[in-house]
Amino acid sequence: MSWVGLTDHEEGRFAPSGLSGDGAHKPLPKLLDRGTFMFETHVAGQMRPHDLLGVAHGCPWPRELTFRAIPGGGIAMVHRHSADIVHSALQWVGDGRAHSLRVSYAWDVTSGWARLALEQPEGAQPLTNVVHTPRPLVANDLRDLMLGHAGRTLSHEVLFAALTTDITPIGPMPTLHPATPIATPDGYCDAGRLQRGDTVLTNTGAVVPVLNTVRLRVPARGSFAPVRLRAPYFGLTRDIIVAPEQRLVLQGSDVEYNFGQEAVLVPARHVVNGHAATWAAPRAIVEYVQVVLPGHEVLMAAGCAVESLYIGRIRRDEDRLAASVLAGVPSRLLPEHAKPFHQVLRPFEAVTLLDQRAA
Repeated sequence: MSWVGLTDHEEGRFAPSGLSGDGAHKPLPKLLDRGTFMFETHVAGQMRPHDLLGVAHGCPWPRELTFRAIPGGGIAMVHRHSADIVHSALQWVGDGRAHSLRVSYAWDVTSGWARLALEQPEGAQPLTNVVHTPRPLVANDLRDLMLGHAGRTLSHEVLFAALTTDITPIGPMPTLHPATPIATPDGYCDAGRLQRGDTVLTNTGAVVPVLNTVRLRVPARGSFAPVRLRAPYFGLTRDIIVAPEQRLVLQGSDVEYNFGQEAVLVPARHVVNGHAATWAAPRAIVEYVQVVLPGHEVLMAAGCAVESLYIGRIRRDEDRLAASVLAGVPSRLLPEHAKPFHQVLRPFEAVTLLDQRAA
């Protein structure tokens, strides 16, 4: 996947040959007939409509790409290309509180298709709208948006925005760095080397087969910003890198005493405290992998118990499957995962548990 643009409130990058810097990508055409524009934002549930980000130019012909927050947590998009206007909106049904949302607009002019998607990185099912007869985006306009030139709007609520020349998947996302050592019957193996048919050891010592593996390159910002989990915390024998939404499986007498359960789930972002976990060194793009196991079993990553990829019943929904990182995998080869029965700790609960363990 070729990411060519990335911006936040500290810097902007735009590289027509790709942000990875390997020079292996083709230069951008003036008009982008295919790609995905993505951003993440903190938007409160109840507020007046206002622009989140966008770019507009009037010469030599009028054009605009704008994303607007609407009351209730929704997002509206307007793309003007000369006399043609493409519009779409999605309303997030929330609880009125501020949430982190990921918005992606993917388009393919050749096929006459586009999709506006709204997701909560925490894992709720995405909302999508199909947009017909999309128009191409102007590469120079998107460069201006990424680099902060005249005509750009960037609200303080926006965490980052990024541009790729490919169609990005939505739904379940991989969360382990490819170099993460995963326990197998033959010893530890890098997560990025696991393939369908391999076997792994679970936290109970069971041997289970790998049904599928997924891999994705994403901007190293927002809900994708890499977290370094540090040894010897969490039972780690070495440091590992994970995505903020990778959930750790914590057990012990303190867990049973405080939460009345044998184990709890803790997203990695909740344990970033400068000691047990830190934000990894900044970069533009990061690659993550994950494995699909028959029953959503728990992996052992360098001694730390972590969730494998949770896919729920995606095999039953042809459209969701086709839009996901598992696109192209026959549904008959995918399992169905029951909802995790362990409690997912909130930030203050995770901090309290870590403080108790450090005392």
